[in-house]
Amino acid sequence: MKYSLLLFFLLPLSGFAQYRPSYTGPTMQQNMQSRQDFNRMTNQRTQDFQMRQLQKNRGGYSSQPMSREAQLQAKAKQEKLEQDANGKLAQLAQEQQRKREQHPAANPQQAALQQKKDDKQLTRLAVKNYRDVFLPGQVSTALQAQQLSPEAQRQLGNLTKVLTDKSWWKKQEGAQLTNNVKAYSDTLTSLTSSLFGFDLASPPSMPSPLSVSSLNDLLATDKFDQKVATQLIQEAALTEKLIAGEQLVKAVSEFNRLGAATASQEPTANPKKVKEDVQASLRQVNKAMDRYYARINDLTTIADAQKALLKSTEAYLAKKGK
Repeated sequence: MKYSLLLFFLLPLSGFAQYRPSYTGPTMQQNMQSRQDFNRMTNQRTQDFQMRQLQKNRGGYSSQPMSREAQLQAKAKQEKLEQDANGKLAQLAQEQQRKREQHPAANPQQAALQQKKDDKQLTRLAVKNYRDVFLPGQVSTALQAQQLSPEAQRQLGNLTKVLTDKSWWKKQEGAQLTNNVKAYSDTLTSLTSSLFGFDLASPPSMPSPLSVSSLNDLLATDKFDQKVATQLIQEAALTEKLIAGEQLVKAVSEFNRLGAATASQEPTANPKKVKEDVQASLRQVNKAMDRYYARINDLTTIADAQKALLKSTEAYLAKKGK
């Protein structure tokens, strides 16, 4: 649902050309602005609280991430905010439509001027929507995605518990041992790939340094494309994962290599050697996981991207008047 709303939001402003607003009068406009400002401040306080909670959870994977229920509630609330924001944009376009129908332009030149004015008005609201609703939601999502989910944490804990259990190793024989080690290796690889959002065997290249020049160029022409802004948050999130997770990717890849090698061995392979290699590799994975959380907690790439986007959108809105 979120992404369908985003697709609507990313329609070019010319897509609203069929709408023409009716004049509502200064008093109604002022009242609407007051309500919008109040709602924006209320939403921002809520989002700031959610952000602080997410920042607390960045301290390490031993701390509890948001529960599944809390994640669903936060997602539903964010989707409602985005739906309302898109509704306001559509409402404004409809008002512009009514106004043009009631007061048609005298000639093509006036029609073009009115279209340009309406497009600027839509751009202004689109920028406000992004600043107040979409940007905080994107940042919250990016921060939450830096942690293993509660279910993934449970799976990782169970995997570690089993592979360090002496009694479990005593029960493993021949093909059963190699198959089980390979299965655990696949599970670990899947969990880590889901955390990073890419295939460990072919990680993406490091994104370019943060730059809002493309967005600023658009705003300078009274245009706004949310895809440009969204990409900056996505690239910032990927940058943090690549930097913080470098050693974890290597450790898990080595564990995966070991699992594949074990699976290819004869059932009569030395189980003691397999046990020693697997447990040593698992210790490296757990150490790397600790380093990942410690490192990503210190990175500020997402926060820097958020500040830069806020600065650009605030500057645009201030320039066009409140």
